This record gives sequence, structure tokens and C-alpha cells, in this order.
Amino acid sequence: MHSMDANKTSFVSEMNEVRVFLVEAFVGEKERITHLYMQLLEKQICFIDKPELATIIVKNSSELNDTFVIEVAETIMISADSSLTAFRGMMYLAQQIKAGSEIKSGKFREVLTERIVMLDIGRKYFSLSKLRQILEQMALYGFNFLQVHFSENTGFRIESEKYPELVSENFLTKKEIKALIRYAAYLSIEIIPDIDTPGHMEQLLKTHPQWQLTIKKPQEEITNIPSALAITNEEAVAFALSLYDEYMALFTDSRYFHIGADEFIDFDQIELYPSLADGGITKFESYVNTVAKFVKARGFVPRVWNDAFFRNGKTSTLTKAVEITYWTKWQKEMAPIQTFLDAGYSVVNFNDNYLYYVLGENAGYTYPTVEKLKYLWQPNLFSSEQQVPLQNQKQVKGAALAVWCDKPEAKTEKEIIEELTKLMEGFSFHFHKID
Repeated sequence: MHSMDANKTSFVSEMNEVRVFLVEAFVGEKERITHLYMQLLEKQICFIDKPELATIIVKNSSELNDTFVIEVAETIMISADSSLTAFRGMMYLAQQIKAGSEIKSGKFREVLTERIVMLDIGRKYFSLSKLRQILEQMALYGFNFLQVHFSENTGFRIESEKYPELVSENFLTKKEIKALIRYAAYLSIEIIPDIDTPGHMEQLLKTHPQWQLTIKKPQEEITNIPSALAITNEEAVAFALSLYDEYMALFTDSRYFHIGADEFIDFDQIELYPSLADGGITKFESYVNTVAKFVKARGFVPRVWNDAFFRNGKTSTLTKAVEITYWTKWQKEMAPIQTFLDAGYSVVNFNDNYLYYVLGENAGYTYPTVEKLKYLWQPNLFSSEQQVPLQNQKQVKGAALAVWCDKPEAKTEKEIIEELTKLMEGFSFHFHKID
């Protein structure tokens, strides 16, 4: 394996126009490659018919499997087995040109199937134009999923025809969301919609206090919990399902739907909640299973957070239809990752020690760094330094860089995009094995 000399690297980086020869099988990629090179690198791409005049040649190699090969000599040769891997190869090259890095020869084999950015637009409004910018940076660094967390205690950010009174002052219209979905698809990125219930629902329950869970502390009156759904109230459950129903109709192209299930109540003091004092954990899991079944019946794979299940080493009735987004083990009562793996669940790595970008560094979090992402974290390292053993690594579907807007005023949209872009670069270090 050989790499290009520094002169060749700077030559490609400094050229205003990049000359590309694409084999006929990949000509459909011209438009989006041109668009992104102009948007992200401010470089004009010229597609030519004579390979001998090209700076970059992209050719078809059917024996490669979800892999692209870069060979560097007088010209840069990218070999790919499909239009998508040809696009990914050109984007990888764009990363190196943008960074002014030495472009190395190698076989780039995908090792992280799902490469996710999660964005909390519930707590902080992001405009459509800023979301498009995030998608463009994701395409550059090889991400393929954007999880849109649009419902939170302090905001609900997508237009609702069923419940217009629930929607925050700043929101995205359904027309804007459809445009976002189309642009994401154009960049080979899927959207994962995310409505968190039965906790994190303060915005949704503001106008419906009758559907709030109640708590009775010693020597105190019964009071409502503004953020928690009364999961034993049939009307309250029907309300939650009708919300999912409205947004499943909007996100018809999505494969996953995240249904939340985190930070609902203090499970270690479940006796304080009158409706849950008897069999509360089973009631909670029954609610989650009901939502999961509802979502699955419409063709989505439901996903849930990990923190409420298999606590204290107990068994769980959680349906096997869900996938687990494992984010934390900050309490000793929370089940280790191995419990979910042994039970046969597929998991996604949301390691909060390394992959959480929490605005204002709220709740004891510190901002992640490129160095930590590149050199201290790896895809099988889960929260609290839990390592997934070799025999379970096929159950790890991917990993996510998560932006949580706990203190929305701490950063502007522009600042978040600038910092997130740097973190994407560090995170993408783990996307391919280079042979």
C-alpha cells in the first residue's frame, strides 16, 4: 500500500476545479457529488469523458462488498461496488481535501452499519436551513441516520393538526419536515422520528392535567407530575397513541421510530405513585409494549432507551420487538449492556460518557472532544466503560453522536453546527476499517 506525496495532496486541495471520470454505472451520482463539493468545499467539479485527463477516476468493481478502494498514483482511483459506495468514496475524498490531509491508498470496509446523529429540537428550535446544513455535513462524514427528537418537557416542534395547542411558538411545519425528509434521502440519510413517552411529556400534558401521573409523598397531599403520563388511564394512553399515529403518517419513509421510555419515575420508590404501587413495573412495561406493538403494526421498528428495564437484576416483560438505544448506567440499579445482549436484543451505542454533547454542560456532562472520540472511544465501548465481548458484537447495530439542548441558550445554532461538524470528523474515524 502506498500513499501520495505531500505535493500531490496540496495539488488536489488547492485546485479550484476537480476533474472526475465516472464510469457509466455511476453517472447518476453526478448531481449530488457536484452539489456537495460546491456546498462544502467550494470546489467546482468537472465530469469528463476521457479518463487520461482526470484527476479522479471512479470505476465499478463488482467483487467489492459495501467497500470502496482508493488507490493513489498520478491520478486518484476510487473503485466501488455500487452507486452508494461510489458516493461514499467521493465524500471520503472530500473530507481529506477539506482537511488538507494526505490522501492514503486503502480498502475502506464499513464496520459501523448505522452512523447516527441525534438532535434535540424539542428543547431548542432549529430552522430548516440549519437542519439542511447538518445533513450536508453528515453526508460529508458518512453518517446515514438523523434522529429527530422533537418532543420534550419544554417544547414540541412539529406542526400538529390533531393537537395544535401543544405545538411550541417556534416549530417546523409538516411541509418543512417533508422537505427535510426528501433532502435527507437525496443524501442517503434516513430520518428516525423520536417522541418520548411516558416521561418527558410536560409540553404535551400542559393542557391535559387529567392525564398526568400523581404522586403521594409522606405527610403531603397527592400532586401531579407535570412530565409523566398516567399510564393506567385509558384516555391518557389513547392520547399518546393518537400522537404516534399522526407522526407515523408523516414519517412513512422511516424504518425506525424511537418511542422513548426513559426517566419516567423513580422506580426505587414506586410505592409513592398511587396508580403504580401495585405491579407498577409490569404496568409500565405493558404501556411500552402497547406503544411498541402499535408502532410495529405500521411497519416501524420501535426503539427505547435502556435505563428503565431489567433494573436490579430483575426479569423484564419488555417485548423483543424493540431495539435498545443504550445510553447510560449512571445508577448501579440500571442493567448492564450484557443483560440486553443475553436477552437477544439488538443495541445501538449512545455512550453518554463520550457521545453526549449537552448544551451548557448540564447534569454534570462535559463537552466531548475530537481526541476522546478518536482515541478513547470505540464502537463496542458502552457507557461506564462496558465492553461488548466479541461473541455479541453482531448485536451492536451502530452508534450515535447525541446533541441534547438542556440549556438551549448556551449555544447558537451556528455554534452547534460548527462544533458538531468537528465531532462528526472525530466520530467518523471509526466508520471504516482500512486494509
